Amino acid sequence: MNKLIKFGMVFYLTVIFQIGATGTAPTSEKPGENEPVAWWKFNTSESRTIADVVSGVNDSIQGNFKLFEGTDGKALKLDGFTTCVTRKSNMAPGLGDSFTLEAWIAAATYPWNWCPVIAQGNFEESGFYFGVGPQGQVGIFAAVDGVWQSCETKEKIELKKWVHLTATYDKNVGFKIYVNGELSGQLNIEGKIIYATETDLVMGMNHKKMMPSNPVRSYGTIPAWFSFDGIFDEIKIYDVALSDETIMDQSNKNNLLPPDFPERVMPSGPKGKGRFGAYYTHLKYYDEWDALFRVGDHPDVVVQFDDSPIRVVFWRGTRYSPAWVMGNGQWMADQSAEYFDTINGCYEHMIDPHCLYSHVRIIENTPARIVVHWRYVPVSVRKQRSQVDEKTDWSDCIDEYYTFYPDGTGLRKVIQYTSGKPLGPSESIILCQPGTKPEDNVHLDAMTLVNMKGEHYTYSWAEGAPAFEKGKNPENPVIQIVNLKSQFKPFTILEKENNMEVFGHEQRPDVSHFPWWNHWPVAQNLCDGRYSQAADRPSHFSLAWGGPPFHDEAGNIIKARESGSEGDLKIGKDEDGQTVKTFWSSWMYGASKQTPGELARLARSWLQPPPLEIKNGDFMNEGYDFTQRAYVLNCTDKESDNLEMEILAGHDSPMVNICLVIKGWETDDIAVQLNDLELKENKGYRMGQRRGLEREDLIVWIDYESVNPCKLRIKGTHSY
Repeated sequence: MNKLIKFGMVFYLTVIFQIGATGTAPTSEKPGENEPVAWWKFNTSESRTIADVVSGVNDSIQGNFKLFEGTDGKALKLDGFTTCVTRKSNMAPGLGDSFTLEAWIAAATYPWNWCPVIAQGNFEESGFYFGVGPQGQVGIFAAVDGVWQSCETKEKIELKKWVHLTATYDKNVGFKIYVNGELSGQLNIEGKIIYATETDLVMGMNHKKMMPSNPVRSYGTIPAWFSFDGIFDEIKIYDVALSDETIMDQSNKNNLLPPDFPERVMPSGPKGKGRFGAYYTHLKYYDEWDALFRVGDHPDVVVQFDDSPIRVVFWRGTRYSPAWVMGNGQWMADQSAEYFDTINGCYEHMIDPHCLYSHVRIIENTPARIVVHWRYVPVSVRKQRSQVDEKTDWSDCIDEYYTFYPDGTGLRKVIQYTSGKPLGPSESIILCQPGTKPEDNVHLDAMTLVNMKGEHYTYSWAEGAPAFEKGKNPENPVIQIVNLKSQFKPFTILEKENNMEVFGHEQRPDVSHFPWWNHWPVAQNLCDGRYSQAADRPSHFSLAWGGPPFHDEAGNIIKARESGSEGDLKIGKDEDGQTVKTFWSSWMYGASKQTPGELARLARSWLQPPPLEIKNGDFMNEGYDFTQRAYVLNCTDKESDNLEMEILAGHDSPMVNICLVIKGWETDDIAVQLNDLELKENKGYRMGQRRGLEREDLIVWIDYESVNPCKLRIKGTHSY
């Protein structure tokens, strides 16, 4: 049963319990008798305890917490993950035929499922429970005559505001809930509560792990600990049911300052243009989330570009899956290699919140290009690995290499080592910042497909997920442009043998035009899919699969365009006696203001690169490696000082910025001529050097576009 309470407001909760002997008349409020039997002011904390000012008992606080400014003095800031206040059962106030519970609360987010403000017992089992649900509703629950009874508000609390909550119980009347003094929920029922007197009283966290609400797959979700993410103040228990007038009076506090919730924005480094390079850093999100991670000063990587405000972020919050961050802070991401079964659900990077099986490192970092390596092992919510070889205990292992160039493009190469089938690695995913929904981030005309000719067609989600008709609209598309509400639009370019398809399931038309979940990014629960209940947390939604073809180790395509999002694999016979198969896929990313026609020219330059012919010099042409968007040459004499070549560009095979990887050319400096024009370093070309244990390679980036043949000359100089 999913009961959702808006977590972003602070509510003053009051529940009235009357102490009375069995068979006696219920106790109602009388003048002078409405004094609490327990009262937590949260003004001070000593040795991780909070005092009940009525009894003088010091109750323990577990987990991370702070004292913030409250409604009257200080208040308790709970971290959403670990914070819990506990009163031992033998010290809890005894309650009878009526009671009142009261509190001021402010919610930063709604809880993952029901979370108590104050409770003694187990949810849906025993005792009483006063809390907030996953959609922001407030509820009072109790075992009445042995039957679990529920009373919930129709009203949802607002986020990031102080809210006064009160709940009352009387054995002859039932339950009432008040929000800011107004009656908001009522259950008329007669009977006595069976109290869980042997269970500790808790505030801010359930007695036991609880499943996140609204899972996509229950078998892909396991119970988890979580606490209230917000502030508690002035929690009181009365042994009588307070009157409407008293509750309204106690909810009136004038001149309350707003609760102190710093803005939560997924971090991506400094805004604006930067210096082209990859940087190790420690990206800070917000204090309570950051405090969970046991990392040093350099756990994350950010890539910047000289001429673009775009950043590429490899962050713990995404489990290091890279995201292209626009100038206005919108995030474009993609999927990892993913396995699925109907026992454990998904096996993927998203379900590794501690990044136990995922890490990132910088391989190359030169003025000419950047290479970042992301390695991970797909895991399930139960930390099981996919396609495990029972004899060696090796499972699917993935190496991904991202090659970035100064023009703002990036090449992704996904290498899979497996004893089973290759895993699907591509899905166009947009991440939503806290406080935003899918419609805040993308236009309903959400995706434009473009083919190699520049023909294009824009698909709309206004009436639900559209259908990509293979071979039509446009014919044989290779480019996906995501129409974010930003100046720069992210794009993906895939091989001609791709198998694009709309992500058309797990949709809720009454909630969003797009399928929308919040189990990733940032979340720490073990869940392979949870439907977003509000725009309170970071979330994501999907538009389409890219369906890049798989290649075998020799580079042969083993999967062609066929029906379905995956299609049948065309894998040759295993004739080499190896237990491990290697598959790879590669495609291009970027974010720009380019038109479909300009992107089509870029696609042709990559998928149909112009031939390169060496005219002079001690070099061998090893061909074009489209996985790194580079011509690979081999220097046969490291002391060579001259390389002349011709790029046979044309309309169908244009030259759009090129990279030369020249193995073994150990030159100290170079001069570059293009069609007899001397190019300036950092303007017309950039030079990088890749030093290894056995040799040094020269990397040259040429910033030039042409549909005509070009002559290129590189002169090297040596210091010896």
